[in-house]
Amino acid sequence: MEIKKLIGWSAILLISFTPAALWYFLGAGSNELHNYDEITHSIGEITGLVGMTMFALTFVLSTRIRFIEDIFGGLDKVYIAHGILGGTALIILLSHPIFLVLKFIPENVKQAAIYLLPSSYWSVNFGILALLGMIALVYLTLFTKIKYHKWKFTHEFLGLVFILALLHIFLVRGKVSGDDIFKGYYIYASAVGLIGLGSFSYSLFLKNRLFKAAKYRVASIRKLKDDVYEIKLAPEHKPISYKSGQFIFVRFYNERLPKESHPFTIASRSNHPIIKIIVKALGDFTSRLTELKVGDYVSVEGPYGRFSVKNSKKAADVWIAGGIGITPFISMAEELRFNPPKNDVYLFYTCRTSDEFVCVDELRKIEAEVPKFHLVLWESKKMGHLTLENIARIVGRVRDKEYYLCGPSAMKRSIIKSVLKNGVKKSLIHVEEFEFR
Repeated sequence: MEIKKLIGWSAILLISFTPAALWYFLGAGSNELHNYDEITHSIGEITGLVGMTMFALTFVLSTRIRFIEDIFGGLDKVYIAHGILGGTALIILLSHPIFLVLKFIPENVKQAAIYLLPSSYWSVNFGILALLGMIALVYLTLFTKIKYHKWKFTHEFLGLVFILALLHIFLVRGKVSGDDIFKGYYIYASAVGLIGLGSFSYSLFLKNRLFKAAKYRVASIRKLKDDVYEIKLAPEHKPISYKSGQFIFVRFYNERLPKESHPFTIASRSNHPIIKIIVKALGDFTSRLTELKVGDYVSVEGPYGRFSVKNSKKAADVWIAGGIGITPFISMAEELRFNPPKNDVYLFYTCRTSDEFVCVDELRKIEAEVPKFHLVLWESKKMGHLTLENIARIVGRVRDKEYYLCGPSAMKRSIIKSVLKNGVKKSLIHVEEFEFR
C-alpha cells in the first residue's frame, strides 16, 4: 500500500512540475537566468504554471474514482492528499505574482504595487480575481465553522475560480505571453484546462447521471443513547456489495433535511442486504436526523474505504476505537461470527464515561460466541487516557501485533507515535481518517 501511495505522489509531483521541464527544454531555460530580473521573472512564470497544474489535479482527486482510491489506500487518504495538494497549489500560486513584481524592487516599488492592482488589462484582472477567490474559499474551509451543506455549496465555486485562472493564462500578453515561455505553451494550458474542468464537471454534473446511486428505504430507526441513533436501510432492488469497515455516501430524501449526501460508516457485516449505520448528533446535519421517518427514500453511493479486516499474519490484531469511532469495529466484530479469527483480536473501546458506550451488549454477545475476540472497555475519566502501556498489559508484546485505529485525532496520534517508537512497522498500522463526519 505504501508503495502504491509513493507511486501516486510521485505521479502527482511529476505531472505538476512538467511545465518547469517544458520551460527548461522547450523555452528559454538557463539562457534566461543571467540576472536578478530574469531569474525572478522566470520563477514567476514557472510557479504560475505549476500551481495551475496542481489546482487541476485537485479536481481529479475529488472525483472518487476507484483506481485513485486504490492507489492512496482509501478515499479518506485521497481527501487528505486533496487537501495537501490544494494548500500547496495556493502557496505556489501566491508566489506567482510576488516573483513577477520582485524584479521592480527595490528600484521601483510604486510600479510593483501597481502591477498587483486591478487595471485595464483583463488578462491580469482575471488572475487577481482567481487568486482572491481561491484565498476566500480556502479561508472558509480552514478558519470558519461554516455548516457542511454551505461549505459544499461554496466549494462548487472552485470551478469558477479555475475558469478565471485559465482566462488569465490564455489571455496574458507582453513579456509574459505564452509564446515567450515555451513552445507548445497553449497546448499544455489547454490540456491542464481539460483535466481540471473535465474532472470538475464529472464530479458536479456527470457522475450521478452516469452511475446511478442504489435505492434504499429507511427500514427502522432506534435510539441507542440521547444523541446516538441506529438507522437501518433496506434495498429497493439489488443491494450493494461491501466489506465490513467500509463507508457509503447517503442522501436522505426528506423535506426537512438538506439534499446533499453525507458519509457514514457501515455497521453491518459484509454484504448484508440491510445496511446499518450508527449516527451521533455531532453537527447540524446529524442532529436533524431525528426528522427521518420509516419508509423515507434513500440513495446510497459506494462503498468506499479500505479500513477492513484482513488476514493478519501477526500474533494478534489490536483494534482501538474512541467514541463514535466504534462504528467500523461493530461491523468488523460482527464479521468474526461468520469468519472466526485464527489469532486473538482485542477491541479497546474508550469513552469518557460509561454512559457514552454504545452497542456494548451486542459486542459482549460476539465476545461470548467468538473465543478469540476480547472486548476491553476503557473509561478515560476514571482510568485516564488509553495508552500503549495500558494496551501492552493486556495484549503482551506490542511489536508482533497489527493495529487498527478509529476515533479522535489526538488519541490516534498518541498511540501511533508510541507504536512506531516500539518498532512496529508502519504497514501494520491501519487508520480511519474521516474526521469531518
